Amino acid sequence: MTTKAASDPQYGRLLGVRTRLREFERWSAAQASTLGLTASQHQLLLAVRGHPNAEGPTIGQVADYLLIRPDSAAELVDCAEQLGLVRRRRDDDDHRVVRLDLSAEGQRKLAALSAAHLEELARLTPMLKELLGDLTY
Repeated sequence: MTTKAASDPQYGRLLGVRTRLREFERWSAAQASTLGLTASQHQLLLAVRGHPNAEGPTIGQVADYLLIRPDSAAELVDCAEQLGLVRRRRDDDDHRVVRLDLSAEGQRKLAALSAAHLEELARLTPMLKELLGDLTY
């Protein structure tokens, strides 16, 4: 496999994109903190609410979304459950499976964060499109 070296402008664009993504992550963590959440707790709420299956995700699926080990996801869920943000419940069809859903408090906090995040992403979209430009080889 042969690879072509990136050009100086492409290196600059890559730096710009990575910098803006890190700034967004920092901003996002600060937004979560204003509601008493960690960035991981915010991501957990989003993983539960954004899961495509209406039955809710399993802890294993949440671990996949968050790119963490299942035991780490279980600890995160334990903490979020103690804070009243999520609930565990047995699957209706297979009682061995535990699914997650959001509590009313988790829904409220996620809705507030999501509204702010959608506004921020709308603001950033033109700048990111410009930064991405034509990154093809």
